[in-house]
Amino acid sequence: MKTHEVKAALRARFCAPEWGIFFEVADGTGANQRRWADAVSINLWPSRGLEIHGFEVKVSRSDWIRELKNPEKSEPVQRYCDRWWIVAPEGVIREGELPPTWGQYEVQKGDALRQVAAAPKLESKPVTREFVAAMLRRASGIDENEVRAAVRAEVEKQRANDRTTIEREIKLRTQKYERVMDHIATIERIAGVKLTEFTDSEEIGRAIRAVQHLGLNKTYGGLSSLRNDLRRMVGNLDQAIALFCGPEAETEDTA
Repeated sequence: MKTHEVKAALRARFCAPEWGIFFEVADGTGANQRRWADAVSINLWPSRGLEIHGFEVKVSRSDWIRELKNPEKSEPVQRYCDRWWIVAPEGVIREGELPPTWGQYEVQKGDALRQVAAAPKLESKPVTREFVAAMLRRASGIDENEVRAAVRAEVEKQRANDRTTIEREIKLRTQKYERVMDHIATIERIAGVKLTEFTDSEEIGRAIRAVQHLGLNKTYGGLSSLRNDLRRMVGNLDQAIALFCGPEAETEDTA
């Protein structure tokens, strides 16, 4: 992982409207510059205390070991910060190495930040005009690599969303297919016909439509109702024949 990728992750996490972030911030300007922080972020919401957070970025184990040999070098900038953090990929910082006044963010796949250890509240000193000037000088500081890293992170985010949408659609369609196949299996079992081998699908469709139209699909209740209707119709016909043709017609018909 490259430094500009970590910076892109920081910019994505500490962004407007809640935060303002500056990179490569010195403790002063001109000849008064002594030390630099990789990043400084200011909270812009009074309800959050307008805290100032400082960040050291380390992308390799060797960089971190050098930092551990002289952690006091960050003090010229750290003294103006309410919290101080180390930001590094997984595996760079080992358990028990974190200074007690530092917090830790771990950069994960997709340039996401995961808080490993909370940074304690520091006794910060009042911010000087020189420090404000040093931050403002870096207000527009963003390099091409950082832009590319930010764009890549956003593209990966969109791709992840697309993958989630596609997987959800595949799951829904698979469930629908399985329900349809269950229905087909039930019809084949009861009808004794293999629909996948029966070529005249229109005939099957017409038969199903006729059954539904006649109400035969209501199992015994539908058949019983149809039988009663037929009996009434036969009785009505017999009465009509007797009225129009006389009793002998009914006798002849019966014979």
